[in-house]
Amino acid sequence: MVAGAVVFLIGLAGAGCVPAAAWALQASPVKQESQAFDDFTQRVKEYLTLHKAAESSLPRLKSTTHGKTIIDRQHVLAQKIAEARSNAKQGDIFSPEISEQFHHVIRSKFHGAGAPNIRQTIRQGEPLTNVQLIVNGAYPGNLPLTTVPPTLLINLPQLPREVAYRIVGHDLVLLDTEARIVIDFIPGTIP
Repeated sequence: MVAGAVVFLIGLAGAGCVPAAAWALQASPVKQESQAFDDFTQRVKEYLTLHKAAESSLPRLKSTTHGKTIIDRQHVLAQKIAEARSNAKQGDIFSPEISEQFHHVIRSKFHGAGAPNIRQTIRQGEPLTNVQLIVNGAYPGNLPLTTVPPTLLINLPQLPREVAYRIVGHDLVLLDTEARIVIDFIPGTIP
């Protein structure tokens, strides 16, 4: 009698496990994406703490119409951030796991129904190719600030106002909008 009950329970558990296992396999990429994006958000927060510390060490910028004053302050801020991140390299924010998830999300949107609109928006920004990006390097002044199309942006982690996604050629760039420096980038992720 006990053996029959055990066989019956195993049969029930087995019947329930197949759909659960299939569901777990389907949910797994979402969980990985969530974990990678949570890790990314934490890394951006850490960068922002560093940015704010560098910014707080500068004299407060008074209202001015002189562009040179603003640009000079921007350069000093960039220099302080670069000094604080002197060992920074590509992949510090966009780790391999994070890059893989960004790559997956971006590629899926480029193959979806909105792909033509995404491509058109990027082309309108006149993205340049053959630009060498350097972490902590100045975002080249001659480059257009090609933004990430909204239909793609809504699928990526939100950023604080001091940080933005930009597209340079086929690379996704994380830009410090106040210091105008490259925080990190994912090479070749934009088809």
